[in-house]
Amino acid sequence: MGVINTLFYLQYGYEQEYVVERAFKNVHESTQLLHMSRVQRVPYEMAKKRLHDILKMEMLRKEEAGDFQKGRLLGSDKDIKVYAYEGMIYLHLDDKRRAIKHYFRYMDERLEDKRLLLFALLIDLAVLSFFLYVIRRIWPLRELKHAIKEFSRGGLDVHTSMSGKDEIAEVSNEFENAISTIRQLQESRNLFLRNIMHELKTPIAKGKLISDLIDDEKNAQRLRKLFDRFEHLLGEFAKIERVTSNELRLKKKRFRTVDILDNALDILMVDKDAIEITIADESEIEADFELMSVALKNLIDNALKYGASRPVVSIGRESVTIASLGDVLDEALFGHVFNRKFEDSAKGLGLGIYITKNIIEKHGFRLEYRHEEGMNLFSIYF
Repeated sequence: MGVINTLFYLQYGYEQEYVVERAFKNVHESTQLLHMSRVQRVPYEMAKKRLHDILKMEMLRKEEAGDFQKGRLLGSDKDIKVYAYEGMIYLHLDDKRRAIKHYFRYMDERLEDKRLLLFALLIDLAVLSFFLYVIRRIWPLRELKHAIKEFSRGGLDVHTSMSGKDEIAEVSNEFENAISTIRQLQESRNLFLRNIMHELKTPIAKGKLISDLIDDEKNAQRLRKLFDRFEHLLGEFAKIERVTSNELRLKKKRFRTVDILDNALDILMVDKDAIEITIADESEIEADFELMSVALKNLIDNALKYGASRPVVSIGRESVTIASLGDVLDEALFGHVFNRKFEDSAKGLGLGIYITKNIIEKHGFRLEYRHEEGMNLFSIYF
């Protein structure tokens, strides 16, 4: 719109320049006509009439010209000044060399021609109306963008349905349907996990009780390990259901990172001597103490189980890194649960990394994996 207004402004300027040029031309033609009238000894009044009939110009006495100099000065040269006053063009000729002063007045339609400005105003209104129309039409896209961003962060409590039959409404409604389907699937999955956990608790408890009654200590120990494993998996399922549930609300407070690490080691029930801890810089983070402890516990547990060296936990101002010696891992596997390529069936089902990744992402932190100089490094960036 600024470009259009600039063009109209330039055009308006050209129109004003044309008015001034025409005024100078009229002055010269008027002086020539008056000179011819003097040569022909035409009376003053007849000369005025001739000037008006031929050039549509009024020749005025000084007192008749009035206060035209209060008007807007359109242009001037050495002897001529052009004014716009009360809708008329006034010309003041002051030829000092010949000691001649003349005052002229005439009407120029271009001076008061508002059509160009009116047309510019109409164009502005049309462009503004079109702009508002476009904004109104695409405004739902902005809301849809915010909904998609919220959905990408794991929020399923978003609604994008809208009335209308245009493409934006169709996309928004389809996205609403997709979210509804995903919400139902997640609710079904959570219900499935809850049912499994509920149904397995009783047989596991009975199995552990029966294993204590078996006389064969070797077989009893095997059964206890088997039921302990079932109980551990049940606990992992409970964590998955809790972490991935939309109902989870983080209880964030400010904690020292080293305190969260100490709690993770307490949960893991290992001595600090089992790992090497290096503190490059003291750091504090806003976190759910219990959940972040679980995340660190899982990473340290994996390093202890599958690493070929004593794990090293490095605490910095903006990150925590768990490093252990081992073969390079496939990063594409970390986003999937029950990954036999990542953890074999004798050791686990890949739940630890899955739970850890979800906890860290819910905090707004970032989990990264890299392999350097034979070391597997998992870093949590705050």
